[in-house]
Amino acid sequence: MDNKVPKTELTTTEFVTAISHYYRGEMTRANVWRTRLDVTTNWAIITAAAFLSFGFGSENISHLVIILATIFVLFFLIIEARRYKYFDLWRWRIALLGENFFAPIISPDHEPLQENWRELLSEELQRSQFKMTFIEAFGRRLRRNYIWFFLVLGLCWITKVAIHPTPMEYFSISEFVNRARIFHIVPGWLVLSVGLFFNVLLVLVAIYTSKAREVAVRIYPAGKSKDRARNI
Repeated sequence: MDNKVPKTELTTTEFVTAISHYYRGEMTRANVWRTRLDVTTNWAIITAAAFLSFGFGSENISHLVIILATIFVLFFLIIEARRYKYFDLWRWRIALLGENFFAPIISPDHEPLQENWRELLSEELQRSQFKMTFIEAFGRRLRRNYIWFFLVLGLCWITKVAIHPTPMEYFSISEFVNRARIFHIVPGWLVLSVGLFFNVLLVLVAIYTSKAREVAVRIYPAGKSKDRARNI
């Protein structure tokens, strides 16, 4: 028995109605995931502020609290990178419809940027794939937001080590390394080595992921040609 549903051609009104409802649904999805990105960033701000306030509240508190804050912020960055992959997917679909369906409707003089946009959208809905890898999402959120978190936490950690339990009269590498130890368990040179490696790795990831994407949602800045479009 043939269970296939017979194909029927939609009228223009039915097609426009279906696309409009679909566009509204995708826009809602994008807004929800955009809000989730903001929530994760707010978590990072609150956590970093709380740990820094606690860490600088007393000279007897170890600089370990700032290291813990850095670990928490890294954890939030990982969560946000995953959420950004989903947001980017909905944004890609919205841009595809905006550039190729709504723009020609609003202004008939504008041709769709991609003639096969229906096939692209249909293939996307049947075999949906993320438009960026996790490392690309990680690097993008790192460059846009989290690089400043890690910079502030790094500077605060250096300041904490230098002034507590008593301010250093003059900078001494040997004394600074000695102060960087954690409860006489982890030596200072190891703490500094891991911290340096961690921050260098973040910089390398930020640089590596700054290259142009092969598949990208594009916007066209005012005064520039389409050939010079920049990725968002």
